[in-house]
Amino acid sequence: PPQHTMTALFLKLLSSSAVATAMAMTTIKPEPSRIPASKVGISQTLHVQDRTMLGTLSVPNIGVGTIAWATQDSPDSAERLQRIAAASKASGLDFFDTAERYGATGRSLIPAALKGLGLPIDASYLGGDCESNLARWGAGATVATKFTPTPWRRTAQSVVTACIESAKRLGVEQIPLYQVHMPDIIQPFARFGVSDCKNELYWDGMAECYHRGLIANVGVSNYGPTLVERAQEHLAKRNVPLASNQISFSLLYRRQGALATVERCNELGVKMLAYYPLAMGLLSGKLTPSKLRGKRDARSQDLLRYLEGGAGGTAGVVPDGGIRPLLSVLHEVSARLGKTPAQVAINWVICKDVIPIVGLTSLIQVEENAGALGWRLSPEDVGLLDAAADALPFDFNGCGFQTCDSKFVGYGFERWKLD
Repeated sequence: PPQHTMTALFLKLLSSSAVATAMAMTTIKPEPSRIPASKVGISQTLHVQDRTMLGTLSVPNIGVGTIAWATQDSPDSAERLQRIAAASKASGLDFFDTAERYGATGRSLIPAALKGLGLPIDASYLGGDCESNLARWGAGATVATKFTPTPWRRTAQSVVTACIESAKRLGVEQIPLYQVHMPDIIQPFARFGVSDCKNELYWDGMAECYHRGLIANVGVSNYGPTLVERAQEHLAKRNVPLASNQISFSLLYRRQGALATVERCNELGVKMLAYYPLAMGLLSGKLTPSKLRGKRDARSQDLLRYLEGGAGGTAGVVPDGGIRPLLSVLHEVSARLGKTPAQVAINWVICKDVIPIVGLTSLIQVEENAGALGWRLSPEDVGLLDAAADALPFDFNGCGFQTCDSKFVGYGFERWKLD
């Protein structure tokens, strides 16, 4: 359509309440840890040895997610996050996962999304600062980042250009793992009969980055079995191996194609990575209804629904009792093994031959999550947890504007289906 027609249609989309709701999003800020990195007591030997191959990379069986590493939250946030990064590397957790917009504040997400759609948004800050910070904090670690599909990125060269910019921010000549962040789902005019899917162009761009030596490994994210196979076949024609696929996967997110994706990728030799392995803290054993009751932000209300039952929000309809039956088994296994519920839930993911990507916002979390390495659940305990998870008649869908199967893109949500 003519440019003025597209603009008019887009402004119509923006009249939805999604943007206004997003503006009012409440961000839960982590409390700064008062434990110096040098005092975090971690037995390092087993952690350092518990590694796996991801393409050509040797990485720990746990990755560190940096989506919450925003330095704009408070004056001391940069210092706190630098300590967390240092403690992570010291504990053997030296695989960091980021993206070109990670670290963005809630206020900047909307202009960043609109800019990504090609609108003339004038702002000094349109994305995250994680890549730039990891140039310092991630020195000596393996840092993976992501390319974000957008309507205005329309050629293979746009992938190459974005890759070069990410490498500059990261301070590296070659990115160890470069991932397509999601399928090309941002189609703002699809409801008006206009769509333009560019997945194959992006795969061509990834292949070009690989052959130019800009990246060491190619990965994708949020791809189901069918799209993974298509991507692998397309890249193979360019003599490029597909190293990884990253999806939401946990004891609370096994259906909706997630477990089938894990199984198929393992068959194809594509290493799986899992974000939300603790289902935003629900499997940590630390969230209780009493801590959440009375809070009015969308995330807390959704978390409470999962714990107790209820209807509404991103959680949808959760039967009375929520996830308590699964938590009971999780606590029983963790108590018997002398581990924490979070360590057991993370280790369950590892037992599925998947690398969990855990979020770290305190030094205490570094120590606890590193404690999920160096051992494995028995097949019997994995079976107990599988059965308890399968018995729940619902899945974890996410909380608030953070979901397992969609992205907020300025004018609303765009979704993918793994199955």
